[in-house]
Amino acid sequence: MDTFIKGPSKRDVAGMKAAFGEVEVGDVISVLYKTARFGNFLITGAAHATVLDDVMVGGLNAAAAKKKAKDVDGAEVMQRQPDKDVRAFPATFDGEFSPEKIEVSELNHGDLVVASFAQSPYGDFVVTGVVTEAQNDHDYLMVGPWILKTTDGKAPRLLSVQCVATGGNHVAPVPTRRGLVEVDGLA
Repeated sequence: MDTFIKGPSKRDVAGMKAAFGEVEVGDVISVLYKTARFGNFLITGAAHATVLDDVMVGGLNAAAAKKKAKDVDGAEVMQRQPDKDVRAFPATFDGEFSPEKIEVSELNHGDLVVASFAQSPYGDFVVTGVVTEAQNDHDYLMVGPWILKTTDGKAPRLLSVQCVATGGNHVAPVPTRRGLVEVDGLA
């Protein structure tokens, strides 16, 4: 699993465009993302459409609205441009791994976890990735862009969390601790 989370060395944009073109609202999809802030993480859940027909999974944009294109034989097909942070789609893991249930209070920066969440309108979805901690708040833990724990305890949208491997015992890239995000124009 940790090697899978590293993702492919090169994005297959053409393949992802075609695969996203086949996605319908409600399809269960798995999308591998790569960001500097949260590292690499996999989200599996039902596909949702925005008002602009973009595809989302677990609250994140996965691909843009459908556009007409021509395939190699000149036939008309529908495609979607993958989001810049999408590393692989479809993201399918062929191996086996045995995560163990863990309490959020036992998690640390760098642990590789599988966490399930429930959030309307996205429904239930699963995020697999490396736990990141806030630079100045060791109680503020996330996997991908989803909160696992704050100083108040377990995040309300978190259903369960399982540990695949503790920090230092996997090869998945571990991002640095999350610093404050500064936005120009805001005081």
